[in-house]
Amino acid sequence: MHFHCVSAHFGGTKPWEHNLHSSQILSSCYYDDNNMPSRHNSMHPRLKGKLPKMLEWRSVNADWYIWMDSSVKINTGIDIPEIIIKTARNNPLCLFRHTQATSIQEEAACVLQGISRGNDYFVKRYSGEPIANQLETYLNDDSFKDNNLFQMTFFAYHKSAAALMQEWFVHNCIWSIEDQISFPYVLSKSGLQYSCFEGNVLSNEIFTWDWQSREDKLQERPIQSQQFN
Repeated sequence: MHFHCVSAHFGGTKPWEHNLHSSQILSSCYYDDNNMPSRHNSMHPRLKGKLPKMLEWRSVNADWYIWMDSSVKINTGIDIPEIIIKTARNNPLCLFRHTQATSIQEEAACVLQGISRGNDYFVKRYSGEPIANQLETYLNDDSFKDNNLFQMTFFAYHKSAAALMQEWFVHNCIWSIEDQISFPYVLSKSGLQYSCFEGNVLSNEIFTWDWQSREDKLQERPIQSQQFN
């Protein structure tokens, strides 16, 4: 099978490269401002980052797609495709459950509280986003049960899940770009089954989640150019 890894970092120098290898067919693409220029008049740079995250299947033909945030450092000697094969068990999605919450209601509350308190992390990312209206709309859907939350720092999907990924992108356009809120809803509506990786983003065999080092690097650049995924 052909596995394709994708990551992106916009607005500055990549914090580090990913060292990838596999016994399976493995390709990769790391997007930055050089190979994916910004469209300043038509797309916010944070939305731009959702293109490779959700729509890579539109430009690269593979069996599986693997998204890695630029805050992810792949552990030495890890064969990611083999782990995906083992984890998937014939399901088209491999996900990490969230480390701290189990519902989009909890996630939305955390983000909104962060904004109201003036937390710089949340204000820069989500100020002005219609998160409260988005949450209300989802929870008013009687067919949706709010009992899942996933950490979308790292995930894999089979090409058969392309329609779900496209719908997820649409929700980031019409609602908020806080994609962890929209994903459980579009997943529920799709009816697709999923498998979970062992561990969580803070402790697993695949990678180290070094978001603090990535944040420190961002502080060295002007605010208007800061962007990452």
